[in-house]
Amino acid sequence: MTDNVLLPPHSTDAEQGVLGALMLDGGEERSQKAMVMLKAESFYNRYHGVIYTGIRELISKNKPIDIITLSEHLDSNAQEYGGFAYLAELAKNTPSVANIVGYASVVRDRAMERYAISKLNESLEMLYSRSGMSATEKLEAVSTMTNLISDHAKTGVRRGLRSFGDVMETWVTDLEKRFDPNGEQRGLSTGIPSLDRMLSPKGLVKGSLFVIGARPKMGKTTLYSKMAINCAVREKKPALMFSLEMPEDQILEKLVGQQSGVNPSIFYLPATDHEEDLYQGDYDGDFKRATETANRLRELDLLYIDDTPGMSLAHIVAESRKIKRQKGCVGMILVDYLTLMTAEKADRNDLAYGMITKGLKNLAKELGCVVVLLTQLNRELEKRVNKRPLPSDSRDTGQIEQDCDYWVAVHREGAFDESVPPGETELILRLNRHGNTGTVFCLQRDGAIYDMDQQSARAERDSRQAPAKGKSKGGF
Repeated sequence: MTDNVLLPPHSTDAEQGVLGALMLDGGEERSQKAMVMLKAESFYNRYHGVIYTGIRELISKNKPIDIITLSEHLDSNAQEYGGFAYLAELAKNTPSVANIVGYASVVRDRAMERYAISKLNESLEMLYSRSGMSATEKLEAVSTMTNLISDHAKTGVRRGLRSFGDVMETWVTDLEKRFDPNGEQRGLSTGIPSLDRMLSPKGLVKGSLFVIGARPKMGKTTLYSKMAINCAVREKKPALMFSLEMPEDQILEKLVGQQSGVNPSIFYLPATDHEEDLYQGDYDGDFKRATETANRLRELDLLYIDDTPGMSLAHIVAESRKIKRQKGCVGMILVDYLTLMTAEKADRNDLAYGMITKGLKNLAKELGCVVVLLTQLNRELEKRVNKRPLPSDSRDTGQIEQDCDYWVAVHREGAFDESVPPGETELILRLNRHGNTGTVFCLQRDGAIYDMDQQSARAERDSRQAPAKGKSKGGF
């Protein structure tokens, strides 16, 4: 009977090898590498967890590590770690100090397997239970647990309550990446340098909800495409584009036009001998540049498009988790746009869409990415003298202001005033939980958006507004 008992995955030899090597190595660089990979709970044997905690405590106090110092430090817990004799046995039987990182890898792998088994058992218990949860709710919870397993496998970090010390270890690792020229920055960039400078030094913080609000035809989707391209090309992270407004082929054309600088209308010109009469520019050269750009984006394999009509929050969550498991990370999730999504039943529209914004914010935190959400604005703003949007203009939901970390308005004064160039665009950062707010000037041309010289653009705008201000004050 005992031959059929399945013990949780573990390797006693690897655990003993790590602890013995740590005592013999005395806290050298290879020991530090091994300790970054492990926590006390990584050890299956309870004795080993106590010994490992003692070693960490000695290192934190800058004290030497050997059998004697460790035994003295743990003396009050002799019954919990096996005593001096067991420490001596560990040190004596260590095959090679040089292989400590390899031993640590084995211990970490077994700990991950135990964690996965634990979460899968929880999932089974929940599916068998009659707790009042619907089947959909249970499957959603199982999906969440599966994602926790994937995260733990890649980062070694568990969700739930963690001590300050555990959080600090993760923070220190992240801090080192921020200051490493070849490491990963804390936040993502938008692809528009002037806006990135306004968002510095943090950038778009991971786990954030970035809302873009505007009236129709202002350029929301153009900015959305620019941010997706930048995430994939510059940040080298997957960008997941969920479009409820435009079909996937039009999104593709917009992406190609944004990246190549070629007007997407080139794909719609008739195949005749007179294309040059319809197209302003080098038709053959531009067409070749556009197709080459499309091929490079395909080879990059970091842009994903989903144009499922009326998609729900659950659909976006499931698809995003799938890419996270396949690629290991997600950079941005971009949704165009909120009020076209299928919402849960609620007494009022604002409550229904509020549940979606909360869900998207939670998804950003869960996947460690930035969620970019587009939203339409009320017509009421067009009745104001100053038509620059405010967060309170968001249609059908007041929850956005509470849930979002950033709120940016896309405004083209040329849509209301013929004297203003039609492509001149203001990106008005109204809300920013992590830093500054203000206005950035951009230029929209041929379906793409470009940064501008901010000082010149601001001076040009102010010069147009000056006569109006003087007139309103009686000419003084």
